Amino acid sequence: HVTPSLQPTPARTITIIGDSVTAGVGGGDASERWPSILAREHELQVQDISHMGETAASALKRVKSHSIESSVVLVEIGGNDLLGTTTSSQFGQDLDALLAHLAVKDTQVMMFELPLPPFDHEYGRVQRAVSAKHHVKLVPKRVFLSVIAGSDSTLDSIHLSALGHKLMADCVWRLVQSAFDSHLGTSR
Repeated sequence: HVTPSLQPTPARTITIIGDSVTAGVGGGDASERWPSILAREHELQVQDISHMGETAASALKRVKSHSIESSVVLVEIGGNDLLGTTTSSQFGQDLDALLAHLAVKDTQVMMFELPLPPFDHEYGRVQRAVSAKHHVKLVPKRVFLSVIAGSDSTLDSIHLSALGHKLMADCVWRLVQSAFDSHLGTSR
């Protein structure tokens, strides 16, 4: 359960694949999302392929319609599978297909581990096994929980508030910083 780090990359680009924790919940919430904050504060080119309601299966369909050229891919997916109707077995198949598509030569993939409600440990086991199979760096769930645990970090205990998006951007930067630190004069 060690927090992973990345190898230095040749460009300051990152692709983010996520659900409403990343994309926001829409409606009247006009908060700047954490991928935009990350891009602005750390001079990164961010390809944000996050979408409200995304599951591992729908993320794969969306990702296939985009050209991903970043050498770093961050995945925040699975909450809708876990809280929806996707069985742990189906989640495993869908996540396997998604990570197989993303984890190609010279691409470093990092994924947030799912915080699990009681009695749903099979989703975590599946996520760890599929991550290991594809050499995806799994961020321990305590890291994500540290962001959403703050009293003002979320709108509803899951979806990020404006403060939560800032905290998540800071958290993600700490996770990916090692990939971009070698770029002289641009590390922060």
